[in-house]
Amino acid sequence: MPFKALACIVLSLMLLTVNANAHISTPSQASLFIISDNEYKLELQLDIVHLLQQETGLEDDDKTLIPALQQLPLPALMKALYASRDKLQNEIVVNFNGQPFPVNSVQAPSLQQVRQILASPPGTSGYQLTFAGYGDMPADTSKVSISFPEMLGDVSLALARPYQTFILAGKTSETISLQQGGSFSGELAAKITTFIDYTVQGVLHIIPKGLDHILFVLALFLLAGKMSTLLWQVSAFTLAHTITLALGIFGVVNLPASIVEPLIALSIAYVAVENIFALQLKKWRILVIFAFGLLHGLGFASVLLELGLAPGQYVLSLVAFNIGVELGQIAVILLAFACVWWWQSKDWYRQRIVQPLSLLVAVTGLYWFVERII
Repeated sequence: MPFKALACIVLSLMLLTVNANAHISTPSQASLFIISDNEYKLELQLDIVHLLQQETGLEDDDKTLIPALQQLPLPALMKALYASRDKLQNEIVVNFNGQPFPVNSVQAPSLQQVRQILASPPGTSGYQLTFAGYGDMPADTSKVSISFPEMLGDVSLALARPYQTFILAGKTSETISLQQGGSFSGELAAKITTFIDYTVQGVLHIIPKGLDHILFVLALFLLAGKMSTLLWQVSAFTLAHTITLALGIFGVVNLPASIVEPLIALSIAYVAVENIFALQLKKWRILVIFAFGLLHGLGFASVLLELGLAPGQYVLSLVAFNIGVELGQIAVILLAFACVWWWQSKDWYRQRIVQPLSLLVAVTGLYWFVERII
């Protein structure tokens, strides 16, 4: 029966990550410019590989997708590009004063730009290209909100810089005032929306997007014989990553991802290897977990910097995101507990559950470490 527990946890992790997109790792970027009293421009920085994949029906796997797009005949590539453009024009809606106004026209990047970026070496500059939309707006406009097609995923929106907010996939943004001031009820609604949106983003960056953080929490769970012991470890991890998340967001600590990401992978492998050989927890392990939590916090900070903090609500955004991260971690622990609680009291639990799973986590962490340094 212990193999059922092993299969349960592995299958659960697969289900948690099954919806994670293989290619998109950062939000689409949108900028709204008010050109005149009755005209606007909407610039979109989009992952062209992902857009073309949806229009061509090719498999969403970089190893096969990008070469397939490179070899796509010119007419087929043109058809997919223009189909993406038309879909954006038809499905993006800009609301002025609560009334929807369709985008009049969208300009797509040239075929030459598309072919050039597809031919660029992976990881050099990404696959972002610019689509530009234009439309009319009423002269007496005081508020605006925008809804984007769900195919774009999460969108980071900038309006008359430096305003920036965050829109969940397929959702309409909060209503943004174009005039100074605002009512108390409007400000409260905006804060509630911000809190909910950033909490959701915190959860999503554990489940399903944070597989490395999931494995770290799972490694902590495996060697914790008592729930109180696990809570102490998770609390130390939480405190540490909260500190560096805040320091990273406000620019006090800034380490490049090329250093942070490999070290996060190494921390996963270390804890998992310790699970294999340690018969019981050492008192100093909580200090090690705290140190690793500092690293993971820097990883969360890079994610939150990509999303952007809600203007005028930096602390609220930070707290909400962190709460979301904790909710995601708790969900992982509860799921793991549900899978193995029946066998935790068995004599063979460590040999047949803890050690095999820890070995799997350790190998994964070491693989990521090597992958991230080369």
